[in-house]
Amino acid sequence: MDRWSGLDEFVAVATCGSFTGAAQQLDTSVAQVSRRVKTLESELGYQLLTRTTRNLALTPEGQIFLGHARLLQHAYEDATAALRQRDSEPTGKIRLTAPVMYGEQYIMPLVHQFMCRFPSVTIDMELTNAQLDLVDQGVDLAIRIGQLKDSSLHAKRVSQRRTLVCVSPEYLQQYGPITSIRDLAGQNCLLGNAQYWRFMDHGVERHVKVTGTLRCNSGWALLDAAKQGLGVVQLPHYYLQDAIECKELVTVLDDFTPEEEGIWAVYPPRKYLSTAIRALIDFLAKSL
Repeated sequence: MDRWSGLDEFVAVATCGSFTGAAQQLDTSVAQVSRRVKTLESELGYQLLTRTTRNLALTPEGQIFLGHARLLQHAYEDATAALRQRDSEPTGKIRLTAPVMYGEQYIMPLVHQFMCRFPSVTIDMELTNAQLDLVDQGVDLAIRIGQLKDSSLHAKRVSQRRTLVCVSPEYLQQYGPITSIRDLAGQNCLLGNAQYWRFMDHGVERHVKVTGTLRCNSGWALLDAAKQGLGVVQLPHYYLQDAIECKELVTVLDDFTPEEEGIWAVYPPRKYLSTAIRALIDFLAKSL
């Protein structure tokens, strides 16, 4: 048997969770997918999938083999990508993910410009605030903000994020100036997911617990609340910059602004990147 035979089919079944989904992904028949997976199992001498009328699951052997099978696929893709490096024109499909707000406001407009410049490139974008497993879910490139948790991934810094504290002029008129971190104890702070706000105090990072009457996991909602004078907000600069320019909000505690966080283009550990992915990373870094 060709030792590659059945490998693509097995990975597709494991990824899609069904033979039907795998057949659609590979543009072949369910019978062909099933036959090749059975042949692979016979050649290996292990059952990789448990099949019932309702469910399909990986066996322990299948879970072990899946990780190695994906590495073999990536190795083949790297080999072909090395040949394509000679091509000057980016081409092919890029599966991309980014946080929802930042992706909508900043990444997708640049992606559209990139696609206009390189019409042979196709993009499959998933906007989500969840951090997808790039290898397991077949993602070529992710935009991530802040400290990177997975050290096995490769990353290039494409921009940075500043975090600011803002209030409306009306709020300051009513409650007085905010000149020290200690002043936050008496303020109505508009809360997101975190109970602590980050600051730099004479070169030392401090995490200050804040309280308030509103908690919401939407930056846009907190921004609107601040503009309406409900309280003090700490958000990334790209939420606030328009409101600051229009003087709907003013910054406070500028002397305690925390260090900038990186915005990264992150990709799986691959020896070769396609011309299209390299070009997109460079384009984002230059544009952002």
